[in-house]
Amino acid sequence: MSDTDLGGMGYGPGGAHCAIHPDQPAARTCTRCGNFMCSTCSQEGTQSLCPSCQQRMGMGEGFPLTRDSWSFSALWDYCFEVFKRDWLMLSLGVLVFFGISMIVQFISQLLPAIGGALENAALTVVLTIASFLIQQVVQGVLALGLMRMIFDMLQGGKADVGRIFTQMHKVGTYLVTTLIIFLMVGIPAGVIAGIGFGVGAAISQDAMVVAFIILGVLSIFPLFYYLLPLYMVQAEIAYNDGVTPMQAIRNCYAYARGERLSILGVSLVGGLVVLVGALACCVGALPAMGLSYLLMGGLYLALRNGADVAS
Repeated sequence: MSDTDLGGMGYGPGGAHCAIHPDQPAARTCTRCGNFMCSTCSQEGTQSLCPSCQQRMGMGEGFPLTRDSWSFSALWDYCFEVFKRDWLMLSLGVLVFFGISMIVQFISQLLPAIGGALENAALTVVLTIASFLIQQVVQGVLALGLMRMIFDMLQGGKADVGRIFTQMHKVGTYLVTTLIIFLMVGIPAGVIAGIGFGVGAAISQDAMVVAFIILGVLSIFPLFYYLLPLYMVQAEIAYNDGVTPMQAIRNCYAYARGERLSILGVSLVGGLVVLVGALACCVGALPAMGLSYLLMGGLYLALRNGADVAS
């Protein structure tokens, strides 16, 4: 069927039907040709192009790289092609993300000042906690939305800045996951600090400093290995609708199995891209950040595609 042929599109009792699967109700429309798509064609709402338009644009169905076939050069080439196609809208999305985050951060910093101005210690504490939660919620939801926009682009769709504001329903999952990760980081760090304090208390204050340094050096690589998979947690929550906090964390460890050096390498390249963009008189900072997000999202999709995890 041609991507402009509406012959297969019906209008049943429930409304519009899919152009390719007439027995299925439409879930959304293709952003390129306008045909209706069912949940299968739209990949549960994550794909903005119908299968015909994906083929016409040479994008295939979904993201083409898998954990068994991907390479850095293939990831870079694919992401850079996507970047060249929609770099302006991608930069606008990054600008919206950082702009709103900075505004919310500024407003949140005013809240504790109100309590201080009223010389009310209890109110200051409450407002400080409230400002912290507001920042976490807004920045988390925007970050998830930006990743959702990135995934649409990587899977053949156009950059839709409006997708940044579509992840509010995941705020609970995001906050609980963040708390769990904080505990995952805080407990090992507390154990290491406790050992260093205990050694120092048993010998001398100078020995305490030496013990902290030695333990820090010895633990940095195990902790890095332990925490590196969590680099993909935001992407997992943004992409995997309905995932629970613990399942998101477990999935990220499954994706990272045997690929920790790859995650490190791609994250370093992304950081270098941002640095180069910032050094270009800040003119290229936003596009560079967008390309960095594309690399991160592309790596996540590649490692997820073929991983042995629960759906």
